[in-house]
Amino acid sequence: MDMFGKVPLIEIPVHLPPDQKKWLDKMVEEGRIAIPPGGSLEKGSVISMFIRMLIHNAMEEQQRQAALEAEDEDDDDDDE
Repeated sequence: MDMFGKVPLIEIPVHLPPDQKKWLDKMVEEGRIAIPPGGSLEKGSVISMFIRMLIHNAMEEQQRQAALEAEDEDDDDDDE
């Protein structure tokens, strides 16, 4: 995943409950959400990067789980 703007992004509306928005704002203000080296970003950009990273991690985990399931199926076929 390219976090530095080489991949074009699309804009989508995101709906969050007020408590989650408040938590995100607090994490940005306290510097608990990492910002790439060498600069400061608007709060919205930091939150966008954080959400993109969460999605990226979820996609990688889904691929790992699919690979493990495929490996288990191969093992089951070998047992027969």
